[in-house]
Amino acid sequence: MKGFLILSTLMVFVTVSCASPSKVRWTKPDFHQDQFEKDREDCIQAVKDDPEQKMTVEECLAKKGYESEPIPDKEKSKTAETAKNVGKALLGIAGVVLFVAIGLAGLVVMV
Repeated sequence: MKGFLILSTLMVFVTVSCASPSKVRWTKPDFHQDQFEKDREDCIQAVKDDPEQKMTVEECLAKKGYESEPIPDKEKSKTAETAKNVGKALLGIAGVVLFVAIGLAGLVVMV
């Protein structure tokens, strides 16, 4: 029971983490996704390490040569649709977890 609940919680967490829509697309000459991820993590850490600096992650990425460009309207609608579908999926997962938990609780009471 406990293992099932932990596994279900992890599934929901991973789904939400992977499905969050980005609001900006970053570009840079010779752009490589792995390098961007490293630079982004470095910027996040720099902002966390020095809160007095008052620099945002976006400003840090801009200093590293990245340029932001807004997502076109067509892709925004896809992102909104994806977010709706993820919400429905999470609601379904939560319902199944709740249903199983109530069922298992009922079995424990009967025993």
